[in-house]
Amino acid sequence: MKLYSFLLIITLCCVALQGTRPIVSLFADSQGASLTTVGMLVSAYAFFPMLMAVKVGKWLDRYGARRICLLGSTGMLVAIFIPILFPSLVSLFISQFLMGGCQVCVLVSLQKTVGNLPGNRDKLIAMFSLTGSIGEFIGPILTGFSYEHFGFRVSFSVSAALIGIALLIGLRIPAASWKSSTAAEKIPMGKMSSSWTMLKDPNLRKALIISGLVLYSKDLFVAYFPIFGTSAGMSAGDVGITLSLMASMAILVRLFQFQLVQAFGRGKVLTTTLVISGLAFLCIPLTTLPVVFGLLALFLGAGLGLGQPLSLVYALNVSPPERQGEVLGMRLTFNRASQFISPFLFGAVGRIAGVSSIFLFSGVVILLGAYFTRMHSSRKEQPLSEKDKDPVRVEDLAAGTQEKSI
Repeated sequence: MKLYSFLLIITLCCVALQGTRPIVSLFADSQGASLTTVGMLVSAYAFFPMLMAVKVGKWLDRYGARRICLLGSTGMLVAIFIPILFPSLVSLFISQFLMGGCQVCVLVSLQKTVGNLPGNRDKLIAMFSLTGSIGEFIGPILTGFSYEHFGFRVSFSVSAALIGIALLIGLRIPAASWKSSTAAEKIPMGKMSSSWTMLKDPNLRKALIISGLVLYSKDLFVAYFPIFGTSAGMSAGDVGITLSLMASMAILVRLFQFQLVQAFGRGKVLTTTLVISGLAFLCIPLTTLPVVFGLLALFLGAGLGLGQPLSLVYALNVSPPERQGEVLGMRLTFNRASQFISPFLFGAVGRIAGVSSIFLFSGVVILLGAYFTRMHSSRKEQPLSEKDKDPVRVEDLAAGTQEKSI
């Protein structure tokens, strides 16, 4: 029962968060903001997480998931209320800064809690990601139509109400239910090796990079497709439906995550997700037909839908239990760094060559990433122990079954 409570919290938070993201772009565009300004808004969301995600992970390991999650959800609620009370570009920037930092607290807390519940970790994380995708599916439709018919304040108020419900659910879950079933004895801070020492595992490095590529790709599509779509004659409601199609395909493909990994291996599946996503991005500027946009959104959903949960499971599998929050924070640092840097880069590209060039350039980057982050699926996923302060040896990771735990 506690699993479904945690899944409901992440679903409500995802509906609220993903519902506000396209509205931020649309409202900024309606205020006359340039593509560069929109890119800066998108980057603002990722700025504080990029700097503090590892620290949040350490707080999570030390103070527990319940405290960090409730702190984060309260902050998200405040972040949404700021532009409701003061609708302007300045308040949007403040809101996005605060939203990004607080969402990290909620996300890593629930990732660690759900990932360590009794049961198969791949299936647990698949369910976690699936409910997040349901939130991504509902959010843009809900706020897209509310923005189109009732305006900015109402669409943001809907998201605020959902965060409030998630916060109340979190308060009602007993404190004991938040504790990891694999909790380990805490290691004194001074005796821990550096967080980045764990990146000596090459496949872990690649998994983190893939996670960053997938997440920034989703953010670019959410941020710039509303502008590209409206310039092609689509309404805000049509844009919301297109974004939700991407989320719906992510829901569908995650239903088969466990079977795909068992059949083909985690490395091949991760590389394939990037190839499909890159090709879909390259095709977006080639049409102005809403139906084709919908089909491409489905391909993007299929390509991007598996990257996040697969890399998340891998990160948990190779993490020592007492430092899982730290590793998840490190993973989010990669994610948010890509989210922070890419809008500046692609916003500049769009300003020089037009918004369609953003999708072309992004497609090329994703395909290059797919080539250079090819993983060796034969290596066993086993946790790195705290004593492993020396470089991780490839042969230590190569022994054992072929992805038995996935």
